Amino acid sequence: MVYARGVVVKGPDLFGPHSHRPYVCLSDDTHPFSDEESLYAAVTTTRRSVAIPLADEDFATGGLDRESYVNPWTVTSVRHADIRTEEGRLVESTTETIAREAAGYLGVR
Repeated sequence: MVYARGVVVKGPDLFGPHSHRPYVCLSDDTHPFSDEESLYAAVTTTRRSVAIPLADEDFATGGLDRESYVNPWTVTSVRHADIRTEEGRLVESTTETIAREAAGYLGVR
């Protein structure tokens, strides 16, 4: 299955001790090998001053069952085959905010 930009999924926890963690898909079909993998920003329950909080109104569909924050500086490539479940889809404006913040950490101004 291919996951679209803005979808919140649970994939392998590459950054912590858990088996899975939520991520937000930031790439689209222009990503090389988009049929196999996408770029994702990590979602966490740890509040940080520069993390982006996810509220109920940030979701067009679905949601997460815990207070959650996106770390736009924690971006990784995840293979679609390693995704466990789809949790929901963010509204476009929230997805754009996360993507702009992530690009800023890469030096894009």
